[in-house]
This record gives sequence, structure tokens and C-alpha cells, in this order.
Amino acid sequence: MTDNLFRFSTTLEIRWRDLDALGHVNNAVYFTYLEQARVHYLRELGLVPSDPSAIGMILAETSCQFKSPLELGEQVTIYVRVSELRNSSFIVEYRLEGGDGRLAATARSAQVCYDYQNQRSIPISDQWREIIIAYEPGL
Repeated sequence: MTDNLFRFSTTLEIRWRDLDALGHVNNAVYFTYLEQARVHYLRELGLVPSDPSAIGMILAETSCQFKSPLELGEQVTIYVRVSELRNSSFIVEYRLEGGDGRLAATARSAQVCYDYQNQRSIPISDQWREIIIAYEPGL
């Protein structure tokens, strides 16, 4: 079971299309799970605008350490938290657990606030910073 560092979690059902030829979730699909969980987390914090293209954020880096396979018939719970705020980027950590609570994977990603019109990174807005710090008091 997860520790109390994570205040947010979301549970997803493993779909038939997520499986590889060996019958477990394909490694590439984990990154889709991370993306879904990250969007759910940002929605929870009220940081997803009605026009998603206005979010001004890009994924700069992501990694995943696979611990235990996930299989059809399970649900995966993904715990999400911002663990670090930088000038124009922030680090998100994830913990994925199988239906029985076992650790399936840990992951990390770096998001960069981005001005698409000028094609450059921009500082995290004060509003975003305040909202994230209020939700993640350990920052």
C-alpha cells in the first residue's frame, strides 16, 4: 500500500487493448496511464482550462521503473504528486498499484510551462504555484 506522501489517486480499468502478446500490460501503455493520471490530478487542482490547448505545458521527460506486471481483469490505482517546483518546470511522481495493492511501477515526469506562440519555456505562474503548494504542503 502507498505511503501518505500522495494525496491524490485515480483508478483505471485495464483494457484488452493494453495487453501485449504475453498477456500483461505493454510497457508503453504505462505512459498512457501516467498521462491520464496527470490530467486527472491537474483537473482535481482546477488547473485544466476549458480549452486544453491553453494549458501551456509540455512533457519534457518521463521514466518508469516496472516492478510487477499488470494483467487483464485488474484495476490499476495511480497515485500522483508534484514533488518539486522549479522556475519553469515541475516534477511529478507516480506510484502504480495493482488491484491487490502490490507495487506495479514507480514513475516520474518533468513538465515545463511553455509559450507555444513564442516557442519557449516560461515561469510557472504565481497562481499555479500557489495552488500546487496549497495542495502539496510538503513542497
